[in-house]
Amino acid sequence: MPTTVILGAQWGDEGKGKIVDRKSSKLRRGSLCVRHSGGANAGHTTRVGDEKFVTHVLPSGIMNGGVLNLIGPAVACDLAVMREELTIAKRFGSEVAIDRSAPVVLPPHFLLDGLREDRAGEKKIGTTRRGIGPVFSAFFARNAVRMGDLTNADKVRASLLERHYYDEMAALIRLHEGTPPTCDEIVEWCMQFAPTMRPLLADTRQIVWEAHRENRDILFEGAQGVLLDIYNGSQPDTTSSLCTLAGVSATFGVYRFDHVIGVAKAYATRVGSGPFPTELMDETGERIRVLGNEFGATTGRPRRCGWLDLPALIYACRMGGITELAMTKGDALEGFDEVRVATRYVFEGRPISLDTLTSRVLREAQVHYSAHTKKQDSSQVRCKEMLLC
Repeated sequence: MPTTVILGAQWGDEGKGKIVDRKSSKLRRGSLCVRHSGGANAGHTTRVGDEKFVTHVLPSGIMNGGVLNLIGPAVACDLAVMREELTIAKRFGSEVAIDRSAPVVLPPHFLLDGLREDRAGEKKIGTTRRGIGPVFSAFFARNAVRMGDLTNADKVRASLLERHYYDEMAALIRLHEGTPPTCDEIVEWCMQFAPTMRPLLADTRQIVWEAHRENRDILFEGAQGVLLDIYNGSQPDTTSSLCTLAGVSATFGVYRFDHVIGVAKAYATRVGSGPFPTELMDETGERIRVLGNEFGATTGRPRRCGWLDLPALIYACRMGGITELAMTKGDALEGFDEVRVATRYVFEGRPISLDTLTSRVLREAQVHYSAHTKKQDSSQVRCKEMLLC
């Protein structure tokens, strides 16, 4: 490989889990599969035989025994979800290590996330209500409870009470007309997961660098997509973490990569609020949704569907550091005699080239399309040369 990164090249839900699963199945024993960002707001679907598995926090590589699966220091750890997914890893004989520095998603984070969405009404972001925004707010404010704190109840309590973090969370929940759990209730909730998590705690940066030095294969698995990145997405309708190659470098100090693969569908989808230039609000959009089975792996929500957006994809490749593309869901368009592809934006009377795709640009740009007629049955494609026919 040996150092490969897989990123979403759209608004998430591109099928990264399938690509990671396929790549990780070819890894040599002792290789690493690393989740480097996001949290349980992601949902990666993989199939083993006739069984379907949806993972939210652990890397999709847990279905391949012999691979060491890492949870990096910038992953928001949903303890209940992780405990459930660890049973999958155990079933397939996979090892898992969790960084001691990774932040823990606490009950007040879930509560606050939902209260903010409810209070926002029509202006809500459309979050998964998994506490991701609140936990990363704590992370960057240097207040988060870390996985390493689970070694001792007093450490959890100290992280909550030092710097008055518990008081701040409680005040915000009351501001949004909610009832916060007590500090003792949060500590008790955390410690129920401690026996499962404690043996898995490790310094994942050290593990990555040892593998890097020994030239072992390392597969980094991203979450969401570049167009939802906290820095490069259309604020405020983004996720709360880094979805680009920079996220790997910032957390693990790795700056040289052999392959950076962006995963994109043959059309485009988006979940939640936010601008979506090629969205189809008609029967065509509904047809793509049904044929592509476009319902969220995490929430079950129907995804918004539209035509493939090349200006957005090019932007994602540029900002994400993507060097290769993997296309998914081409077969979902099999029933269409003609498909359309967005080829350029015109904003304020001029074609867009290297502009940042802000919320305003995505909402106001005029989208220009090209139409393409079907030439062959994609199910008959057996090699890349046939795709050019």
